[in-house]
Amino acid sequence: MNKVLSKNNLLSCLLILGVTIPVVYSTKAAYSQVGLTPLELFYSGNRGDNFTTGTDIGRSSANDAGYSLVRVEGCAFLRQQPGTVPLLLYYSDLREDNFSTATTTGVNDATGAGYRFARVEGYVYPTQQPGTVPLFLYYSDQRGDNFSTATTIGVNSAIGAGYRFARLEGYVYPANRCSK
Repeated sequence: MNKVLSKNNLLSCLLILGVTIPVVYSTKAAYSQVGLTPLELFYSGNRGDNFTTGTDIGRSSANDAGYSLVRVEGCAFLRQQPGTVPLLLYYSDLREDNFSTATTTGVNDATGAGYRFARVEGYVYPTQQPGTVPLFLYYSDQRGDNFSTATTIGVNSAIGAGYRFARLEGYVYPANRCSK
């Protein structure tokens, strides 16, 4: 009898014989399955504006306005998950500045300075969770620019350019945990 074994029969036979098959597990794939999106940092030299976005609309707007992609700062959720809060984008026409915040203080600062709500860029944790890193907000009085970063490179760039620490906005997954 010349029968072809089905995949299930073959796996059953291998298990009975004590043969194990290693399973390769991709961390990036697992995170993308739970809906993580890269928080991409864009910069406009003309405006002196740093802009961090996690949405296709934000990426398109940045490209249309002549911003250049700098790097991925971290990973946020596309949809709200238990325990997360929205990362809100505000924009000032007067300053030509994008301002991302996930805190009540940030919302009050944005609206008090005349920024208008644009959209939700993703969802972040308000408190540290396993595997997450801080999302910091820096501000430049000279440029009138808000700069969100979750990387050491970003923090060092902000400090080197004369930005001052404003606050901790929340927690995101490191940049290597998501891919576009």
